Order: sequence, then C-alpha cells, then structure tokens
Amino acid sequence: MTAAETARAERGDVPSFFHINVNCTDFDRSLAFYRLIGFEVVNAFAGDASFGEVGLGPVLGLPDDCAGRAALMMLKGDERGMRLDLLEWTSPRLPAPPPRSMAQPGVGRICLRTFDADAVYQRLSAAGHLCYTEPTRVVLGGSVINVFCAEDPDGVVIEFMQFLRG
Repeated sequence: MTAAETARAERGDVPSFFHINVNCTDFDRSLAFYRLIGFEVVNAFAGDASFGEVGLGPVLGLPDDCAGRAALMMLKGDERGMRLDLLEWTSPRLPAPPPRSMAQPGVGRICLRTFDADAVYQRLSAAGHLCYTEPTRVVLGGSVINVFCAEDPDGVVIEFMQFLRG
C-alpha cells in the first residue's frame, strides 16, 4: 500500500462535508439573504436547471422530470470550505411546511462562525430579517461566545457564533 493509500485508509471513506442543500420558495429573495451574510455564487445553473435530464431525479428520490433554479455558494475567502446548495424546486413544486420547533428531530439549524456578531445582527435587522435575540454572551463548553439566531426567508435557522476570549 502506498503512503497516500495508507493515509486515506486511516482517514476513512468520508473525509469531509461538501455542501448543505437549502431549498427555498423564492430563489432571488433567498439569494439576496445569503449574499447579505457573506456568501457568493461559485456555480450558477442557468435558468431552470433540469436535474432530471442529468439523472438526479432517482438519486434524490424525485421524479425524472425534476427541475429548479439553483446556485452553489461559498463564504467569501473560504475556497476549501463547505458550500451552500441553494435551490428553488420548480418541478415538483411543493408548499412550504409548517414552522418547526428547534427541539424537533432532524437538522435544526446551520451554524456559521463570525468575527463580529453585532455587525451581522445589525445588517440582518436593518434588512428586516427575523432575529430571535440580539447577540448574547454565553459560556458554553469552556468557550465564551457571542451568539444569536436568525431565519432565512423560508424559516431556515442560521446561528451566528463569535468566539470571544475568556
């Protein structure tokens, strides 16, 4: 076994996250929200991308003719970081689910590290986005953090966490 094969075997078959998919009901509105918090488009799919035509329907458990508006986004300056797959399904088009409780099983929120929680909070508040609280200083797991949560236009909860010195 080569050194590269040994290193891969030690690391395992799943070495990292690649992207998180966020479905939305209004692509332009959600795109503006994610740009406001520091994401930029790194791969835009022109018009109404036919995911069914490339064979993704069955892979995603969707019909063969599934389609939507989509963009792959990354945080500015984080070339190797996790991507956000923003997608508005046009076929099939389903209604938004009722609001979830943060205590329900499943993905509850997406947490982003920030250098200035107050600045992000001010920017989101000024743009009319729902923030649950102002940034709040808490001690959690031995870390001192300034943290708050906001909702994207479809109710996806985004947590912003600024690590402070003790």
